[in-house]
Order: sequence, then C-alpha cells, then structure tokens
Amino acid sequence: MKRSPGGVLGIVLVMGLGVAGCSGHDAREDLPESADLGASGTAPLSRWASSLPAYRVIGPSADVARASALAGALGLAAEGFRGGAALGADGAIRYLDRARFQRLPTRKAAPPAPGFRDERGFATTRGDDALDVEALAALRVLPEADAAARAWAALEGARLPVGRDVAVGHSLFESIDVQGHYVARAALDTQVIFRDALEGLRLIGAGAKVRVTFDAEGAVTHLVYARRDLARGEDVAIVPAAEAPALCARALGGGAVVAAEPELVYYAPPLSLEVRRILPHYVCSGRRRFGGDVVDVRKVIVPAVVDAPRAAITVREDGEALSAEASVTGGTAPYTYRWVTSARSLAPDRADGGAVRISLDGAALRGQTETLSLYVTDADGLVATAARELPFARAVAPAAPSAPEAPSPPGAPSPPLSPPAANEGGAVVGAEWVGRCGGLDHSAANVDGLLKSFRAGGVEHRFNWGELRAWEVDFKDPSLGGQDASYADSVDLTFYTGHANGVGFMFCSAMNDRILHFSDAHWGNSNLEWMVVAACGPLQDDAGAWRFRWSNAFDGLHLLLGYATESFDDTNEGSMFASRLLDDASPAPLRQAWATTAIEVQPDDKVIYAIMGVYGAGWTLPNYDDHFWGKGPVGPDLWGAARVGFWRISGPT
Repeated sequence: MKRSPGGVLGIVLVMGLGVAGCSGHDAREDLPESADLGASGTAPLSRWASSLPAYRVIGPSADVARASALAGALGLAAEGFRGGAALGADGAIRYLDRARFQRLPTRKAAPPAPGFRDERGFATTRGDDALDVEALAALRVLPEADAAARAWAALEGARLPVGRDVAVGHSLFESIDVQGHYVARAALDTQVIFRDALEGLRLIGAGAKVRVTFDAEGAVTHLVYARRDLARGEDVAIVPAAEAPALCARALGGGAVVAAEPELVYYAPPLSLEVRRILPHYVCSGRRRFGGDVVDVRKVIVPAVVDAPRAAITVREDGEALSAEASVTGGTAPYTYRWVTSARSLAPDRADGGAVRISLDGAALRGQTETLSLYVTDADGLVATAARELPFARAVAPAAPSAPEAPSPPGAPSPPLSPPAANEGGAVVGAEWVGRCGGLDHSAANVDGLLKSFRAGGVEHRFNWGELRAWEVDFKDPSLGGQDASYADSVDLTFYTGHANGVGFMFCSAMNDRILHFSDAHWGNSNLEWMVVAACGPLQDDAGAWRFRWSNAFDGLHLLLGYATESFDDTNEGSMFASRLLDDASPAPLRQAWATTAIEVQPDDKVIYAIMGVYGAGWTLPNYDDHFWGKGPVGPDLWGAARVGFWRISGPT
C-alpha cells in the first residue's frame, strides 16, 4: 500500500534494535521488493534450489513463569487477560486493555438521538461522547525508539526470545466532514512488531506474532506473544522458485493471473495447532477479472515442499443421504479432517472425521447443487483442500416465506424476510461469500466458523449464500433495483468474504452484476448496523478513496469493518471475530474485536485493517465503541442531516 509522505501510519524498520529511518511516512515505500530480513545471513536462494531445512518444533516459547514475568515488567492488569491467566491454553500471551486500546480524547455534547431505540426496539445509548479535536491534535505518541527499547527490555527480562528485526507502526485515526475535508488526523499509539526469519527467509504466520502496543501515556494497551522454539532439522525437497508461478497459478484457481513473483517464506500456523515442523511455503499474489474490472485478490499461502498432502473426495448416494469419504496422499500422518458445505451447517461431531453423511432433505437452495469442501491438516500443519459438487435435485422447498429464486425487477423491492423462529425478537446475522469459484479455498470454512460461533452464543443466521448463490443484488438498495432489505440490510451484522478493492466487492454470479459498486450501497435504512468485508479492501487509502467512496453507504449503518490493503485467505477470521464479540467474560467492542482478529489471523504485518464510522452533530461518536447486541452499549443510528462527517481507524496487522 502506498501512502502520502505526510501519512503517519508507518511500518518503520528498526534494524538490530537500533533506530534507523524512523521517518513519519510509510517506510515500506523505500524498501526493495526483496528486502532481506534474514537472521542467518543466508545468501539469496537460486531459482532452481531444490531443498531447504525443516525446523523441528521444540514447544511454545512462553510458559507460565515467563508470561507472569512479562506481565510484571509491563504492568499488565489481570483483567486484560482472558480469564485472568497471563498464559493462554495454546501457549500464547494475549493482553487487551479494552478501556485504553485506541481510546480517543472525548468531551460531552448534546446526544444526536436522545431516547432512540433500534428498528426492532433495542435500546441504545445516548451517544453523547464527542471527539475533542483540539486534544487529538495535541496528542503525542510514545517515540518509536523508546517504545522499541521498552518492549525489548521487558521481553528480554522475561527470557522470551524474539526476532532481531523490529517494525514500528501506529493506529491512525482520521476524520472528515461531509464534503470529505480533513478535520483531524493523528496516530493514537505506538506498536512494536518483532520480525523473525529462518534461512534468510521471512517467518510469517499466526504462530510467529510478537507485538506490543503502547498508548501515548506509555501504558501497554495490546500485546500478542505467539512463538515457538525451533531447532534446525533435516533438508526437505521443495518446488524450485522457477516453478513457483505454476504452483501459485493452480492455487489461485482458473481465471486468475499471478501478479507478482511468489515469495518463499517459512510459515508458522497458529499455536492452537500442534505441529511437528515448520516448513517452507510460497505466498501467492494474483489478479482476477470480474466483468470489466481487474481486481487484486486475497493472497494465498501454499506449501512449497514437494511431499505436501493432497486430498480427494469420493461421494456415493446411500438411500436418503450422500456419503463422502476423504483420501489423502503425501504429507505426514496423523491427519485431521474438517468438512464444510456451502448451504448448510454440519454438526461438529459429524464434520471432523475422514467421512461424512449428508441428508438429501433440506431447505430449497438457489440452484440444485451445493459444494462440499474438505480441509485436511497433516502433522506439520500443511493443509490440503478438495471439493465436490453435490446434487440436491430432490431438495424440499420450505414453508413460506422462502428465499426468492431471482431478484425483483428494478424498482420493485423484495419484502423483508422474517427473522428465524428460533431467534424471534433477537439479534440475527447473515453471510455471503466467494470461495472456490473465485480461487479462495478457505472462504467456506471462514464463514462456517463465523456462523457456528454466533450460534454457540445464541445468535442465529438468516442467510448463508456462497459461491454462485452469493448475489450482488442482495447488497444493493431497492431504490436501485436491489433487494438488500431482504438480505444484507435485513440483519444486524452481515459478513462478506471474497475479493474487494476500493471500488466495491466481487461476486462470481452476475445476479445482477459481478461487482457491488460503492454507489449501490445504502445500508442501515432497513436494519443493518455492522457490515464486515473480509477481503482486499474496501477501505483503501489511494487518493483518500475511502472518504469519497463509502460515505453514502452509511444510511443508518454504524460501522464498516474491512481492510485497506490486500489480505490473506483464512479459515479462522470469522470464528475468532464472533467469539470475541460474544465472549461472556469480556466481550469486545466490534472495533476492537475486528482489529485484534485481523492482527492475529493475518500472517503478514504489511496487511492493514481498517474500520469506518460516522459522526453526529458536534462531532459525536455514538458507534465508536459499539458492542454486539446484548454484550454492551450500542449507539443510535445516524442518517440524513444527522451525519456531519465520517472517521476511519487503521493499523498494521
């Protein structure tokens, strides 16, 4: 991502823990594409190199004693740790100060909508906290060198190893008026990110995350320490770099074009996944055409080892059910299995073995097939995927109201659907997604995890449309020929994952268009509070695009949560986000849940997450700290003349 020289959101390389080039602009603009962050000094690999060492996993780098020592050194309060324990069950250290992370200076003002209640009668807060523009302009964050030194000293004192290279970034808060003119722009914190490398190659992934965030007063507001101790092991055969473009082309799917030289990295899966070795992978970047537009797509990470696992599915009809069985070659046993369908949710005890049975009965679908996806993970954390189309021609249509089989004619809005009976009167969510039809193997599992986490928290979903059943018209306002009042705008939170850019987000189906353009989005005038776009956008900062493009989408909408750069295809994003929203002990506001989820699941700190919201009169911020319904305060809707401006907060992952 390119930023103007005046931008304060920088990833600044601090080499060897000395300060070098701590400028205010994005230092990534100054780095060559192949900047070497290697700790071993290994020379660049030949394009025909055929092997690299595997790294044996000794265990998590943190233990209870070290976690406690780090908490003491940084003054971390017990309530910032989930359950009060400094060390998580997976061996990671996670800390979040919900009162201080990305806190804005505020003052009291006249509430924008006193006594307002949501469309369905849910009570909202007064929304009378307003941005103190003068105090924000005077805010001075902790100097980068000081923050890096403090973080390093605390980690070293706790005997917690880190990578030798450091990047320093910030949460950037920007606010504009309705004409798009800047009102304020400031860094809120200083984030110290420790980078690691093996064999001169970057070590990336959720299992290689070490970062400490300080607010302007020097207090730690967020911390993640997820790292394994490793030992150099035997060489393994890899796909040479010269052959990597072909490997990436297959991984990105038909219709995609490899957009950059694949990057050879070592990839560390989340600590929750117990693996034996850390192995080389390729990072694949691509572009895909949707209608007349060419879009940068979500990046994918594919194993570089020759003996990576490969999976296949065998399906047979067995009476009133289909039976599917997995077969796996390559990789290292034992294997774990996960089954996901595009049109229904499989119970956890039916979705984690080497075979699965699916009933032929069920609700009517958009079309008469659904996709069964299989995810196989071997003992080294290498993932193989496979999919089969399942015919459901005998599917039984449900009782009314039923989902429309085609969009209404232009200008004729579809009537809103009723909430699911199981959640009558309660909050409800929905999801649409682009998966294998757009070269994204992980979208199905991403959404499946989201909806299962919501269901575990007592929140049902109204719709879940994937692949060719995900339609642009479901997100378009009825005044423009869409039917969002029956879908995206009929629920409290809508989650989309697929491909996006600053102009909009994409669909494989042409119902009615392959791109939801920002001018077609008018959300919140029916019900929607929160729109999540887990894709490469749509809040890009190219020429200030976010503020000129997406402001009209806020027609009662509270928050638009997404990214400002290319992001990575992932299976855990949705489940982690929903779990943090609904956590009984300490539910997070949507802004914090999305930011911390992006930080943990996105494998590369070059990815930038972003969240956009709306101001009321007097620069009130009624939705900055919105919680999900029933989990904390929710501010009132703002629409029409009540909207006096917009804000965006962004930060590195």
